[in-house]
Amino acid sequence: MKIAIFLGLKFVIITTYAVSLLASASENNNAEITKPIKQLFAAMRSHSSEQLLAQFTANAMLQRIQPNGEVIQSDLNGFAESIAKSTKYLDEKLLKIETHQQGNMASVWTPFAFYLDKKLSHCGVNSFQLVKTDLGWKIHYLIDNTYPGDCNAFIARFN
Repeated sequence: MKIAIFLGLKFVIITTYAVSLLASASENNNAEITKPIKQLFAAMRSHSSEQLLAQFTANAMLQRIQPNGEVIQSDLNGFAESIAKSTKYLDEKLLKIETHQQGNMASVWTPFAFYLDKKLSHCGVNSFQLVKTDLGWKIHYLIDNTYPGDCNAFIARFN
């Protein structure tokens, strides 16, 4: 009886430790995956086109889905230039981050609120596709849309 209790307790301790290690590894990996996304928004706040471009692969794509479903392609270099030239304070706050990864590919879904000079401008969802390169994780594809309703209600859904 004592042996059975001892073995049961040992199993619980080992299982708890293994789950803890897996969760910690997952959190660390998610931090690495989301690093270029966070650096993208830091680059926007500091108006650094060089830092912004460094977060993307060489042939990355930017797209936005319009309310009518039309998909608009944006030029990454043009976007970076517009960020560098802007005199406004640009701040995109991520409301939630969902990450999925398989090997050297990751997908990150991020509802956001965008502030222009600290005033709420718009909100919506970003979908990032990232690839792990020799230089680390890079954004290869970013598509977003804007929420057509009340952004304060949208934001409240994620708080």
